[in-house]
Amino acid sequence: MNFNWFFVISLSATVLVIQESGERLRLIHADVLKREIIAGKAHQILRGNVEFQQGKTNIRCELATQVFEQDPSALIGRVKIVDEKRQLYADTVYFYEKQSKQIALGHVTSITESDTTTAERISYFENEDKVVSENNVRISNFKERTIATGGYAEYYRETKYGKILMNPVWTKLDSLGKATMTISGDTMEVFESGKRTLVRGNVKIRQNETDATCGRVEQFKEDKKAVLTKQPLVIHSNQHISGDTLVLYLEDSQLRRAFVTGSALATSEADTLNKGSWVNKLTGQKMNFYFNNKKLDRAVIENQASSLYHVIENKQYKGINEVSGDRIEVYLKDGAVQRVKVTSNPEFSNGKYSPPKS
Repeated sequence: MNFNWFFVISLSATVLVIQESGERLRLIHADVLKREIIAGKAHQILRGNVEFQQGKTNIRCELATQVFEQDPSALIGRVKIVDEKRQLYADTVYFYEKQSKQIALGHVTSITESDTTTAERISYFENEDKVVSENNVRISNFKERTIATGGYAEYYRETKYGKILMNPVWTKLDSLGKATMTISGDTMEVFESGKRTLVRGNVKIRQNETDATCGRVEQFKEDKKAVLTKQPLVIHSNQHISGDTLVLYLEDSQLRRAFVTGSALATSEADTLNKGSWVNKLTGQKMNFYFNNKKLDRAVIENQASSLYHVIENKQYKGINEVSGDRIEVYLKDGAVQRVKVTSNPEFSNGKYSPPKS
């Protein structure tokens, strides 16, 4: 996420000097150029179709003003700053040379090679190499097909660290612009330009048919995985999965595997037509859930593994199957258990079938 960039400009008579580059900026055009003494202070004013050029950088606005030896200088009205790689648009841009600070206000749009940021206010603090975006912040990365929104964002260009506050939401889009995954929370942090993302507080994840909640999620872009902690819960179709730590493995924005460790629990409705009547249950210290075509087709439970499944055939309740052992594999089709395989030392395995009570 490269949020923004700015110039430091010093207005002197008819010439502005861009301090960052050290090159002088030539005045190309202005309808009016004048100096006025207002309240004992010298004001320099360029008005009407103002245009400056510095190398391959072009600056346009309707009004450029500065009070002699006093901050801020300003570009006002349809401000446009463009070079080969970057573009900045705003209603007004203020330059505080003594504080090494620049502020763009009103309908601000910053476009770089990696992303486009819009906000009502974007400030650059040169000494900290920090960019702050405020109010209706929206950061779009068209190459990655992602959008991040919030009320406030900071980005440190040297360390490539950013954070978004005030209702941050991260959205992944498909090629048609449809959301395939969203993550929201109280705070969102981005490391190494998005290689790692950390979201904390009231985290909610929506991914096609999967919903998840937790107190903390860490997403790793290259590994295509998200690690959920602090009371993680994943709901996929009629499956509810929880544990101490829950890892989601994603491919092409599709959930491929879920790995749960520590007090792992999975429950599901045995009869989706009569919800609440019978609940299937899997427990253990480790669980792997494998998904195919958006459906759960296999579950592997290890360490103190147990399964409780209600048998329903032709809409008729047939009883309960209870199995425990070192390792249990459950094979499913359309949410229904097809086969259960137990791997264990005989003394540690147990199986029980209980027919319905008459």
